[in-house]
Amino acid sequence: MEHITVGKKYNQGKIALVECINNAPLDSIDIKDKYFLLIILSKGRLEFEINEQKITATAPAFLCFDETENPVLISKSKAHYTCIYFHPTFLNVNMTFELLRSNSYNDIASTHDMFLLKPFINKEYVIPIIDTGVEKIETSAEYMAKELTEQRDWYWSCRGRSYFMEIIIDLERMYGLIGYGLTHQKSDNAPIIKNPKLRDAVLYIESYYGDSITLSDISANAGINHTTLTALMKEELGCTAIEYLMQYRITIAKKQLAFTDVPIKDIANMVGFKTVQHFNRIFKEITGTTPAEFRKSAVQKRKEEL
Repeated sequence: MEHITVGKKYNQGKIALVECINNAPLDSIDIKDKYFLLIILSKGRLEFEINEQKITATAPAFLCFDETENPVLISKSKAHYTCIYFHPTFLNVNMTFELLRSNSYNDIASTHDMFLLKPFINKEYVIPIIDTGVEKIETSAEYMAKELTEQRDWYWSCRGRSYFMEIIIDLERMYGLIGYGLTHQKSDNAPIIKNPKLRDAVLYIESYYGDSITLSDISANAGINHTTLTALMKEELGCTAIEYLMQYRITIAKKQLAFTDVPIKDIANMVGFKTVQHFNRIFKEITGTTPAEFRKSAVQKRKEEL
């Protein structure tokens, strides 16, 4: 079976190497040598066998299968889920299976801010989803499926990819939580956040950065007052909660700018800015360049180096 999406009215005939299906049949999965499969399990329970290993997932959770084997469904119980079949080149044309498994990929990915897809490569089949992330991930999957199905304009593939990127960002963030604590994303040697209340605050920011959240929202969800939150943020992360929110929004925006052609005003809205003017100002304050200049430079650099 080909898991692809084909352009209809807009970009007619364009092939996107992705398919997003709610509650797709799981009794004859055929991805070997073809695709990765990401299952977002929202409710219930799923059991698979792969490589003579039994894999059990209880909602909410991601299930990650690579292209080396076909998982075999053993059972499902009251399961509600979304299946996303994709070739890594849907995220970026350079992300072939061979490159992902090369010794140099980590360095390349770091240089170009590409996705690592470690849960797939490392065969970490089940990644739990933290409670604060469930709603956002489900919404991103819903929007992705809608864009790929309805294809409402010329940007249908890019918009689908942009929502998928949000899901992959959350997947990689959840994967980083397992056994390691929450790490600040600025460098590989970043310290683990020690204070549990601060972890709650950061998790809330990273889950709801696209909404109009305030300092009061962040402190309330962390269960501490403004003063204590600010002190903890500065002590462990060197910034205030609002500064972290803005930095995280720009981090996500940079990926969207580098790997999609979605209009800048749409990216601004996606990452929580009410106006493109505010987005442009904050983006330049943090990066030293405008969103348009950053997009042009990122694309050109990738073309030259890859």
